[in-house]
Amino acid sequence: MTIGQALKEIRISLGLTQTEMAAGVVSVSFYSKVERGIHNIGADELLHILAANNINYERFFAEFQNSNRPDENILHEIDRALQQKDGASFYNLERKIDALPESRQKKYLQLQLHLNEVYLKKTDAIPTDLKEKLKQFVFQNNGWDKNSLQIFRETIRVYNIDEVSFLVNSILAKYSDPQGMSSALQETIGAICINFLDLCYEFNHPELTERIIRYLKKLPIKNSLLLIKLLTNYYQAIFAKDRESAKKIFEVLDNAGWHDFVNTLPKL
Repeated sequence: MTIGQALKEIRISLGLTQTEMAAGVVSVSFYSKVERGIHNIGADELLHILAANNINYERFFAEFQNSNRPDENILHEIDRALQQKDGASFYNLERKIDALPESRQKKYLQLQLHLNEVYLKKTDAIPTDLKEKLKQFVFQNNGWDKNSLQIFRETIRVYNIDEVSFLVNSILAKYSDPQGMSSALQETIGAICINFLDLCYEFNHPELTERIIRYLKKLPIKNSLLLIKLLTNYYQAIFAKDRESAKKIFEVLDNAGWHDFVNTLPKL
């Protein structure tokens, strides 16, 4: 959505004509072209028009920003459809996503939709064709943006241990300073590292864990990373065969109410 489209939308909702909306700040002819995307409007003129029509600045720009993040809105709809086990919504969302212009964002949304459909059907394994599409999406993106990181986090088990090791190390090479990242990025990469440690235990590759644990230790101490920090210490104890330390962390998590989760952790 452009600024002009946002102005038109709010003008119609207020029941104003273009003349009334322009409020003498700019000519009606100029304002009409702004709505149609022919002319751009300056920041001062825009603020004067909003003020003249008693339109709250913060609300206008918040709604404008939200309207320009369709991928996030669709992701929320996908999550809601999964929580409500609503197959009809998945069908409608598939049509909605298919109508979007071709882009990497569209491919990401399609993959997220298909992944959640698998979860909805409680399928034991991700279909082979979807696995290949997931791998292709990740391998084609050398930049590791938030979408490819999230896809990789959710589907790390579709790769063999050598592929995972290569990909995780490429992520750590790009995001070498965990202290300087956003909280969301810290959580996503932290979760990827924990998942990798779990795979290293399952396939008996302790030699691959040292760099990962060092990286996780550099993450800052904050509430949103508490579980990741505890699991870092837990896996460090597991690989060091430190039964006593592992048991203490296990009991902390279990007493905190994570009963089902701790039963999936490796034990000495």
